Amino acid sequence: MTGFITFIKGLVAVIMSVLHFFFPFFGDFTAATTPLKEDCRLNFAAVADIHMTDETARRDMLKFGLQNMENSQHSLDALVCAGDLTDHGEKEEWEMLAEAFDAYTPAENIILAGGNHDTWTDEGCEIGQEYFVEYNKKIAQREIDKVYYSTKVNGYTFIVMGSESDHTYATISPQQLQWLENVMETASKDGLPIFVVSHWPINESHGLPETWGDDEPEPDDGGFGDESAQIEAILKKYDNVFLISGHIHNGLTNESQEDIYGYVSVESDGSFHSVNLPSYMYLTIRGRIANGTGLNFEVYDDEVVIRARSYSAGVWYTDYNYTIELV
Repeated sequence: MTGFITFIKGLVAVIMSVLHFFFPFFGDFTAATTPLKEDCRLNFAAVADIHMTDETARRDMLKFGLQNMENSQHSLDALVCAGDLTDHGEKEEWEMLAEAFDAYTPAENIILAGGNHDTWTDEGCEIGQEYFVEYNKKIAQREIDKVYYSTKVNGYTFIVMGSESDHTYATISPQQLQWLENVMETASKDGLPIFVVSHWPINESHGLPETWGDDEPEPDDGGFGDESAQIEAILKKYDNVFLISGHIHNGLTNESQEDIYGYVSVESDGSFHSVNLPSYMYLTIRGRIANGTGLNFEVYDDEVVIRARSYSAGVWYTDYNYTIELV
């Protein structure tokens, strides 16, 4: 009986995904690109898994989204890109990414995080990390010397984590863990929400390890890996923390669809909120499978509103909006 129920859930998931693919108009094309309320303190877009290559379709898909952000009726304070910016971390791919960004001004601040694909250059992981540092300066005008760093936008702290290896899971050194602890402690004194950006989510979140896709998944597949529990403990010590990740290539889902797909895009545990972004470039069989999709964050004094948007098509997917009250 269990196997039959699993089969039915899978069949329903496929049918719904196909409907989403062929009927992308299930959204609001007419809503303004301004925040929902006038007293918005911070307005930023977040995407993940761009996977830039020399394919014209991929470059165009990114440019459509960047142009849509640039043409917003209310300028974005930031654009967060949560890893796998390139497909193999090659110099040519970074140049193509930079070329796309050179043509538009999608936001006042660009915040780039590295992913596993960004370290897979034929020249080796260390060279891939050097490219990440180099193109942060070229694309985001940000001087960094490591794959992890922090920055502030409108007084809000963004903490960017990065793997120090070239595995599909993350390798977080003791030095980075201590740095994370220190930056979180300092940021918490501002009394504002803290945004942590990582390509990797917490282990066993957002349907992991099943949503990672392996036939025989291990508990840490698709997540941070060995350091996941330590990272989770650090983040959960503080109020109003938002972990923004990608990596799984999940499509958007909401709480009413959790039983069908086995995960939701936004998970909350007290005042810790894990937000897993849809894949910008790839389609999946789970959830909404539109290309060019991400999440828009509107931060107010008492709440954070997360709105799903296809930036490439210019449509709000209102079924996947979340409002999170701050403590």
